[in-house]
Amino acid sequence: MNLSAPPAQALTGVHRVLMMTAICMGVFISHFTAGIVNVSLPLFTRIFQTELERVQWITTGYLLVIASLLPVMGKLGDRYGHRFVHNLGYVFFTISSVLVVFSSNVSVLLILRMVQAIGAAMFQATNIALITIHLPKEKRGRALGIMSTTVALGAMTGPIAGGFIAEWLSWQWLFLIHVPVALVATLLAWRYIPDRGQERKLEAFDSIGMILFIFVIGSVIFGISNGNVWGWLSAETLSLFVAAVIAFLMFLLRQSRQRASFLPIVVLRIPAISYGLIISCVSFMLANTVLVTMPFYLSRIAGFSSLTVGTIMIAYPILLAFSGPIAGHLSDHYGSSSFMLMGLCGMGIGLAALALFLHQLPTVGIVAVLALIGLGMGLIASPNNSFIMRYVPMENVGSIGGMIALTRNAGMVLGAALGLGAINGDIVEESAPLLGALKSVFGLGVMICMASIVMVGYSVLLNKRRKQI
Repeated sequence: MNLSAPPAQALTGVHRVLMMTAICMGVFISHFTAGIVNVSLPLFTRIFQTELERVQWITTGYLLVIASLLPVMGKLGDRYGHRFVHNLGYVFFTISSVLVVFSSNVSVLLILRMVQAIGAAMFQATNIALITIHLPKEKRGRALGIMSTTVALGAMTGPIAGGFIAEWLSWQWLFLIHVPVALVATLLAWRYIPDRGQERKLEAFDSIGMILFIFVIGSVIFGISNGNVWGWLSAETLSLFVAAVIAFLMFLLRQSRQRASFLPIVVLRIPAISYGLIISCVSFMLANTVLVTMPFYLSRIAGFSSLTVGTIMIAYPILLAFSGPIAGHLSDHYGSSSFMLMGLCGMGIGLAALALFLHQLPTVGIVAVLALIGLGMGLIASPNNSFIMRYVPMENVGSIGGMIALTRNAGMVLGAALGLGAINGDIVEESAPLLGALKSVFGLGVMICMASIVMVGYSVLLNKRRKQI
């Protein structure tokens, strides 16, 4: 991809704001709809007279389809245009959101929910590429920080809106409430995201490589999501992981023989990009480990009500929403590495406090620790994304943008599996074993965080050496 049209600076300030509004509205609704259904899953079992295991696919299937298709949609954006794929995703998402309310049974609902996920994958995979193409370098960090804030707001308000709808309205509103926002986002996107800045090259497309990669990602995430239920050493889990390893080896072998590979393997060899993607996955994994386990401590051991638990947990997204844009803006001027290191240190200190002093922390102390972890995540997310995209060749921004979104979703799945796996079973009902399990998980998080700090430092050192050569 080459920058062919007028440079990013040619956009007026108002045009940039409206373009970012269109992009961020999509980011918001995709994460909003991911969480809005969760609290209503028991309701669907009664409405459609089916078992919970099947109804859970309303949430699990949505996330699985998005994660599996993110790199694919990023690659399609490189091929056919990021604006086209992004905006078409809005159309898919909006239409399927309206159609899903007419579902006569749970099977139809699941199919339309998957179509909704396809649309979400299309605009999640291409939004970072659009920001990279159409905004000047000195404004990208701030824009990515705003996007991180939007992610936090969507994730925070989804469950709240879902609880309100489950209590007072019909289930159809779970899928209709965001439609006006989606319609406005669609209109703004087609009007204000520029149709220039990208030269589309219809080179050979490795469809077999694409299918192999989708199978690998889908198998791994599906196995991790169900590992706690099936058992990590069960035949089902091991079979999935073995199949994923075989498919991945076949994928790598095929990529080595393709002139136009599905993923830019050469680009992934750049330390800043590969390490940045790892940091993205690790940071979301550590954060989600805390988010899925702390409610068990607060409700089972501390004895707080569900409303109080929800209020306490809001400390994380509030600090993430506050620190993300600031860190992104400052990283435009002072570089990303120092903010990433500070963020990892903040998350590490928070995890260490939970690992060592969880049972001694007062309520205000728990709120402070959650806020510190949210602050750390805000210092990592947007500077890290900006750090990665700074080293990506323009013809690969879609593929790597999709990979960033994939690492975010994969990290959340890994965090949930790690946290829930440690407290699975009867241990939840007993205070002492539950407390010990939680401290062990947080202690493991501290070690992972320390390893990530070393990785960031090593990446910075390698980049300095490359510049000296």
